[in-house]
Amino acid sequence: MAQEKITQQIIAEKLKISVPTVSKALSGHPDVNDETQTRVINLATQLGYAVPGRSKKEKESTVAKHHLVGVFVVTASDQFQDINYFAGMSSTYAKMNISLLFHYCSAEECELILSPEYQPPAMRDKLLSGVILVNQWPPTIVEKLYARVPCVSIVNNFTDLNIDVIGIDESDGIARLMDHLFQLGHRKIGFFTSEGMIGRDAARFGAYTASIYRLGLEFEPDFVCGMSGGILDDPKMSFDLQIKHVVEQIRRGVRAWMCTSNPIGYELCRRLTGYGFNVPAEVSITGFGDGDDGGSGCPKLTTVDIPYLSVGAEAVKRLLSRLRHPTSPKIKVKLQCKLKKGQTTAAPSSDSEPVLKKEA
Repeated sequence: MAQEKITQQIIAEKLKISVPTVSKALSGHPDVNDETQTRVINLATQLGYAVPGRSKKEKESTVAKHHLVGVFVVTASDQFQDINYFAGMSSTYAKMNISLLFHYCSAEECELILSPEYQPPAMRDKLLSGVILVNQWPPTIVEKLYARVPCVSIVNNFTDLNIDVIGIDESDGIARLMDHLFQLGHRKIGFFTSEGMIGRDAARFGAYTASIYRLGLEFEPDFVCGMSGGILDDPKMSFDLQIKHVVEQIRRGVRAWMCTSNPIGYELCRRLTGYGFNVPAEVSITGFGDGDDGGSGCPKLTTVDIPYLSVGAEAVKRLLSRLRHPTSPKIKVKLQCKLKKGQTTAAPSSDSEPVLKKEA
């Protein structure tokens, strides 16, 4: 999908305001109220418009004060994304007179952050200006944290809390992958995840179904594997059973499979290759995000790149904005992903039924 050049005129038309107002909002002009400025900066960030530097007055008021910001991380399996978030933060915080304090905890122990004896000393001494939350923090804990200090969440949204979120446009990323498969000629496209879906995977499934209808394709529950909530009779199938389900659907003509992450995509590729299928000659596979093949020997996966560095940088900027405008409406910034073509997608073969050569 071609990406148009974003201008102030486009931002003005989308917000139904004048171009001079957009220009003033982006430069931090005092004639523009906080709400309008927030709306303009948020849309500009989402669209990828390069926001110019802040006004001299704003710089003086912000740089004069040093901020200590906590980065609270619930440890997760895909630590590479956390490292990339942090790299994005580091490219930004020094310019804004901010220092970062990192605190890690497991999902089972994250509630301890509310107890003074387990808190970082700077938090216990009330020295933190704000907190950036990374990975899946329970809403009940986030609500109590937010009552003490301003918070910004990376990726995870909290509907009932006035917390800014910096994330990615899941729908746009899935749409780019679906369009790619559709343009190759695929009309039966499956959706695959390894276990019951929550959060991120559920959002990607929603975007998948939206693209199915947008492209005029027919939604079939059997083309979905690993979904919880009634799509499959057994929502917690073992991975081996899921692979067998995929094989059955391939025989029915489902020659393209969209996976919820790159590691899952590479694992599906490895398993199907073990069954004797040729990827991509007989079956196309896409992933989502980062992560290598883990030594599986599979071709380079067709996927979308998640802008981790930009997410980290925007989280720091958003928290600083929240400190300046504590009563402004909450903002959810969605950054776009880019299609990254690999060697696991191709036009569907003309064979009506691929031959199963061997069991994995």
